[in-house]
Amino acid sequence: GDEARWRSVLEKGIDPEFQAKFRQNTQTGRPLGTDSFLSKLEHALGRRVRALPVGRPRKRREGV
Repeated sequence: GDEARWRSVLEKGIDPEFQAKFRQNTQTGRPLGTDSFLSKLEHALGRRVRALPVGRPRKRREGV
């Protein structure tokens, strides 16, 4: 049941990559989940929950 599943998770430990993502999202206050989950969350809230790209917007080329 749930206890055995939880025990298995604790024995395996947490993937360092996931741990880094979890820490970053905790510090920034952003939700953590799959793209599908985040899209559903944005739709339900009617607002963006993912960070915008960092830096200046790319220049658009004329005539493309």
